[in-house]
Amino acid sequence: MTKRWITFLGAGLLIAASGVGLYDETQVTTHVVMAQQEAQEGQELFASLCQTCHGPGGDGAGGAPVLNDGVTVTKYANTSALAQFIQSRMPATNPGILSPSQARNLAWYIIKLNHRLPGNP
Repeated sequence: MTKRWITFLGAGLLIAASGVGLYDETQVTTHVVMAQQEAQEGQELFASLCQTCHGPGGDGAGGAPVLNDGVTVTKYANTSALAQFIQSRMPATNPGILSPSQARNLAWYIIKLNHRLPGNP
């Protein structure tokens, strides 16, 4: 009885949320597209600022930590936390020179390197 009630309640909350705009497929699609665009911009920035130390594709070939191992992104609670780290600590030779949008783009690119970008396998 309790399990059925919880299932019913959960379904009701989902329906209610979708009815009042808390879940909007358009917003989700927009987020995915923006993340992919920012990752693309991050890739270009990575090639010019980060690749020397982190290697092509973040493989660590330049002696700095590997960024594409699936572990790096799990150290941060979310994209914003990773971007904040990047903005305040990178590049190691001149930390703090990146704008918030550059740091966010790099964060999305690192997430993409780890196959965790929304809308990508």
